[in-house]
Amino acid sequence: MDRDLCIRCRGIKHLCGLERCPYVDYSYLRGEYSSGYSGISPPDVFIGHHGYPRVLVSALSSVSEIPSKLFPLDLDSILRLRGSLYRVGEELRVDRGSRLIERIQEISLSYFRVSIDAELYRVEGEFSIDQIHTPLGPRLYARRIDLTENPRVPPTVERVFGDSDLRAYDAIYYLYRNELPDEYLRRLLSAGTLGLRVERKLVPTRWAITAVDDILGKNLIEEVRWNDDLESPIYAHGSYMWNDFYILIMPGPWGFEMFENWYGRGMFNEGMILQGDYETHFGRKSYASNVTGAYYAARLAVLEYLKRIGRRGSAIVYRVVGSEYRIPLGVWVIRETVREALRNSQILYGKNIKEFEIIPEEARIAFEKSRTIRMFKEQKRLDSYG
Repeated sequence: MDRDLCIRCRGIKHLCGLERCPYVDYSYLRGEYSSGYSGISPPDVFIGHHGYPRVLVSALSSVSEIPSKLFPLDLDSILRLRGSLYRVGEELRVDRGSRLIERIQEISLSYFRVSIDAELYRVEGEFSIDQIHTPLGPRLYARRIDLTENPRVPPTVERVFGDSDLRAYDAIYYLYRNELPDEYLRRLLSAGTLGLRVERKLVPTRWAITAVDDILGKNLIEEVRWNDDLESPIYAHGSYMWNDFYILIMPGPWGFEMFENWYGRGMFNEGMILQGDYETHFGRKSYASNVTGAYYAARLAVLEYLKRIGRRGSAIVYRVVGSEYRIPLGVWVIRETVREALRNSQILYGKNIKEFEIIPEEARIAFEKSRTIRMFKEQKRLDSYG
């Protein structure tokens, strides 16, 4: 197998043409279910993307309560919990209404768990893993879904849902500033409950996750870019699920760069491959196609930190993925680990990156190769002629 092909695919895109990645073990992800169904939605929904615009439209549900926060659970706990979370729904067009879609939207609007009943006609015992969203259990195809209790919707969400003249872009940031969690915003966007009335439609879950991270990030950039510079460089390190994140924020205008180092177990590469994406003070105009959704998740976490401290800077996130990370769990791993790391950040003293002894040698070498550090060095040379 071509190792460069594997690192671009990461077991998800099937670039080799195989239906399943031979390096990812699905064998112990097996659920139990019956022909009829009654369960609890956390609440959450899942909108597929294969075959778009005709996709799987489903409520996520389990026979027992599933915690909404997975961080910092271990891998087996996450797979056990998410593997028992069924996708209960039907394949429908995203741009056409139906009674089932209305039920899905009611579930998405609820801030608290909601009980459902469903009449099933087919069960497919396949699990879904993806580098963007969390693992999911079997697909339970339903003729109907009924809520057995009323959804409880926050007043701010009711107002936004009823406002057919408010763009989804503005609605998402408004709700975020009202301290609603980003996971809630993602499912509202995915279920087609936000935006101009004529433009509302279902959005595949994996697209909605990255869209919310990007929308929140762009709004925060507009606030952070006008802050004063950091007084000193900031360093943070976080580790979770065999992912290590080394974060360096240098004083100066807003900028962001992220690159990854995937170690192989015969899975994605045999050595070390660096690949990344970046943006300057002027932002990005294209999708971060190398790091993909992880880029926007990490950027959001960094921007939240800078907004919290009232400063600006140019950030570098270096992600090292261990060989034990055999099953992708979604970009929430990146977002939550970077958030947690920056809660314990440290101020660095010195003028040269080689003086920052607290940073491990491997990370220092990686930082020195970054576009951000090269631009800082170039700027210093230009300033010396001023």
